[in-house]
Amino acid sequence: MADRNALRTRLLSLLVAETRQLGEFAQLLEREQQILGQRDVEPLFAISEEKNRFARQFQQFADSRTAVLTQAGVEASREGVESLLDEADLPAWQTYLELAIRARNLNETNGLILTQRLAHNHQALAILMAHSDQPTVYGPDGASRTRPGSRSLGSY
Repeated sequence: MADRNALRTRLLSLLVAETRQLGEFAQLLEREQQILGQRDVEPLFAISEEKNRFARQFQQFADSRTAVLTQAGVEASREGVESLLDEADLPAWQTYLELAIRARNLNETNGLILTQRLAHNHQALAILMAHSDQPTVYGPDGASRTRPGSRSLGSY
C-alpha cells in the first residue's frame, strides 16, 4: 500500500479538478436548458459534443479516483473517499457532492424538457399528416411515405 498521505493528497487534487469540471458542466447544462426553450435548437449539436467531451473527462476522473482508492486499500465508494480524506478535506468533498447533484438535476430536467418537446413535435406532425389528405404508403425499406412519386415544391 502506498503512502496514505500522498494518496489523500492525490485524491484531494482529483476532487478539486473534477469539481471545477462539474461547475463548467453545470453551466453548459444551464445553457442547454435556455436553448431548449427557444425555437432555434441548432446550438444543441455543439452542446451535445461538449457533453460527450465532459463525459469522457468524468470517466477519466472516476478511473483515477478508483485507482487511488484501490491503492489506499479502501472501497471505491463514497465511504471509501470519506475514509481517505481528512476532516479538513471534507468541505471540498461536500462541494463536489453538491455540484454533482446540481448537474444531475439539471440534466434530468433537460431530459424532461426534451422529451416534452419531442412529444409536442410528434403530435404536431401527426395532426399535419392526418389532415394532409395524402395516402400513406410504405417504401421498400418499410418506412411510411406519402404520395409516391410526388415532387417537392420548387422542383421540376
